[in-house]
Amino acid sequence: MDFRILGPLELWNGGLPVPLTAPKQRALLAILLIKAGRPVPVERLVDELWGATPPRSVESTLHSLLSRLRGIGVVTLVREPGGYRLGLAGATLDARVFERLALEARELAEAGQLEQAARCFREALDLWRAPALADAPESPMIEAERARLDGLRLAVFEEYADTLAGLGRHAQVAGELRALLAEHPLRESLWARMIDALDRSGQAREALAAYDEARRVLAEELGLDPGSELRRLQARILRRENGRENEREARGPISPQLPPDLAQFTGRGTALRELTALMRTAPGTVAVISGMPGVGKSAFAVHWAHRMAERFPDGQIFIDLRGHRPQEAITPRKALDRFVRALGMPPEQVPAEEDELATAYRTLLAGRRVLVVLDNAADPAQVQPLLPGTDGCLALVTSRNRLSGLALHHVTRTIDLDILAEPEAVDLLAAVIGPRAGAEPDAVAELADQCGQLPLALRIAAAHLAGHPHRRVATYLADLTERGRLSALCLGDVPATAVRATFDLSYQALAEADRIAFRRLGLMPGSGFTAQSLAAMLDVSAAQARTHLDALRAASLIHPHRGRPLQERYQLHDLLLDYARDRAQAEDAPPIREESVRRLLEWYLTIDDPLVLQDEHENMMAGTRHAAEHGMDAAWRLPAALAQPLRLRHCLTDTAELHTLAATAAEQASRHVEAAVAHHNLGAVLEHLGRYPEALAEHRRTLEIYRQLKDRHGMGTALRSIGTVSWLLGRYGEALTDLQEARRLLEGTGADDAVGQTLNMLGIVLRNLGRLEEAVTHYERALAIHQRTDDRQGEANTLNNLGVAREAQDRHAEALDLYQKALALRRAAGSRKGEARALNNIGLVEAKLGRLEPAREHLLAALASHRESGDLKGEGQVTNDLAGLYHRLGREEEALTHFAAALRIRSGIGDRRGLAETHRDLGEALADQGDATAHRHLAAADQIFKELGVIT
Repeated sequence: MDFRILGPLELWNGGLPVPLTAPKQRALLAILLIKAGRPVPVERLVDELWGATPPRSVESTLHSLLSRLRGIGVVTLVREPGGYRLGLAGATLDARVFERLALEARELAEAGQLEQAARCFREALDLWRAPALADAPESPMIEAERARLDGLRLAVFEEYADTLAGLGRHAQVAGELRALLAEHPLRESLWARMIDALDRSGQAREALAAYDEARRVLAEELGLDPGSELRRLQARILRRENGRENEREARGPISPQLPPDLAQFTGRGTALRELTALMRTAPGTVAVISGMPGVGKSAFAVHWAHRMAERFPDGQIFIDLRGHRPQEAITPRKALDRFVRALGMPPEQVPAEEDELATAYRTLLAGRRVLVVLDNAADPAQVQPLLPGTDGCLALVTSRNRLSGLALHHVTRTIDLDILAEPEAVDLLAAVIGPRAGAEPDAVAELADQCGQLPLALRIAAAHLAGHPHRRVATYLADLTERGRLSALCLGDVPATAVRATFDLSYQALAEADRIAFRRLGLMPGSGFTAQSLAAMLDVSAAQARTHLDALRAASLIHPHRGRPLQERYQLHDLLLDYARDRAQAEDAPPIREESVRRLLEWYLTIDDPLVLQDEHENMMAGTRHAAEHGMDAAWRLPAALAQPLRLRHCLTDTAELHTLAATAAEQASRHVEAAVAHHNLGAVLEHLGRYPEALAEHRRTLEIYRQLKDRHGMGTALRSIGTVSWLLGRYGEALTDLQEARRLLEGTGADDAVGQTLNMLGIVLRNLGRLEEAVTHYERALAIHQRTDDRQGEANTLNNLGVAREAQDRHAEALDLYQKALALRRAAGSRKGEARALNNIGLVEAKLGRLEPAREHLLAALASHRESGDLKGEGQVTNDLAGLYHRLGREEEALTHFAAALRIRSGIGDRRGLAETHRDLGEALADQGDATAHRHLAAADQIFKELGVIT
């Protein structure tokens, strides 16, 4: 059991989140956790939960709340003479872990072990997800604990900042403090550390700007001048800078994305100067870094980016496009998706289409100075949509190709990197291997020559010697000669051979088990790996896999890959990945290779931790592609496992790709049932994306397969889906025909629930055709089936739809009664999503009855429920309905605000029909006010409906 209060209150059991929906339930758990290990008197619980107005049967109500906590797994909750006590045996509480880590870090710092202290402080602070108990209901105890923990977090952060400063990491201090100051702008001690860190990291102008910002905030919020410490810092900087004018207030930084700089970067002086001059004299130019594999293009770009960080005060964004691994290359759409999120766009607002993403990306960059590093690009088409389009930003692209096609639309400058000059190559080796270079200068020069002065080969050779500190360089050279190194390292037309020869030596130096692990990594689809994924391929424990990764890391054959804090994730360089694949092909029989990949894909199917699913998302996508290409059953099993997490993260385009792969693979393998399911799932996703004609094609293919199988139930469900999409397209006649046939087929299968759903859908279509009495008849038949089969969800859906029909008949009181019955069912089932939709309908009918304020309250309650359940489609609908209500109330500013929010939500999730409806409603509202911009929204609605093929 894992309790989390450093952020929203959360309860995790067995790696899965446990829903805590009721406010009183959350408040009770929060209070018990605050006093964890100590009894809380009943009187105190009552006071905290209800204050001066407890319910009449308060003891019974409290007992019910406690029982519900036990029912969801809080088994360490016990009654004692002093009250109720929540024990932590076998459980963790993040606040207790935080305080323990902070104490350990403090002791390490006092002992002078600053590096270990900084890591420990960081581990403690990473436990925080948001302000403490962020969503817990108010009570005196909760408010006091929230204030205590938030104050403790600030104090620990300041200790962490002081520790980093003691290590000389002033730039890091400044970067981390900026985010915290956004939450606590009135804390002068944070401003003091921020200003000092900026100054000591060579950013005096930014430090003075931060002082000005602190002075303004303190004056506006508190009516105070900066304290003595801030004034002392300003005076120190001004004296040294000779009264230099303050620079503009710095923008909030983008989260750091650049990979670490190389510790012993050597050479490239001419190229570095050329690129710096380009930035100063030709803003807006696209800089392309080109050269052979292994020549150090990525290292050069990252090194220059770190050197120029101050010139781009709004941040740097970095992405490895993996352009020379065609099956795994990052598409422009995916890259843009990452970029807009990194630039601060909330996930729910991220558009689904590439064109909209590109527009959002350039809008977010407008007026900012950002460095965009596009690493390992394949061709101009991959790069073109990712270029900033503003002179304040610079795009730095690395590629094995020259990308000449970019010059058709952009001013470009290509910087070709060649192999290192001999002195630079020798310097690089000397920087890594240390004193031996001075003792054996001739051998080191020969080694540089044997490595072809290729940076990647030089670094691997140097790492080998660094790992064997007692081995002479001459001995290593003799090994190279014995293995035929001289010819293998020749830099002719096949530069990869030079790298291969050096790889061979590092590979052969590994223990046999580590060599096997290295070969398995070459078979892994996707990019990035952990001990767990390697363990699956090797069929060993994670601990054993970790020892192999440690050995490979020591040999510089893998390198850390950016991931979540404290997560050990690694990656192979492109050339090393090719080499590992070659070794696997040469040394492992096909059945061994296939079994390793099969075990990895099976491991993916066992993952239930949402964070791990997110980490492995790209690899699982690649794994599905691999399975589809090789006829493995994971091609249709993995999409089923990934569909729900992807939906929750609003990754509908990826979901569509997965089901496409599943459908194709299943059909090729003659797995007809699996193919039908995949086509059906793909059709459902395409519906959600508003791609109705494509969805219709998928459902028709589903129907075709089920007809071949003579599966009446499958045929019926496919026809129901076809009818549903036809209804969405406004083709009510076609929808009616298909749904009637679906009902006929399903009635012969004994699938009452499916028959009820089909009758319900028939009622919706008949209602749209104006045949209200027939619609009511179908709803009543569906209702009888759902009640007979105890299908509460189906019953609630039908009650809602029957209410809509009664509204259309102007029988609003009956409609209200039906909605309220649906609401009761939803609440009894604990369905927040269904509850929200019932509340929405109640609000709308209240508005028709002229009860506008109760209508607003119900719609606001629906909005809160949708947000709590994460139902963005429902949130978009209610937001649109609220906008219409505010317009009716004459509160036009609030109406426009809600219309704008509905547009953002519906655009972000790809709800194109909903987007069209909001444009239409907004246009009509503006037209009512005589606003000349109304026609733009009405035209946008017409265009989208036309693209969807919807008849309006």
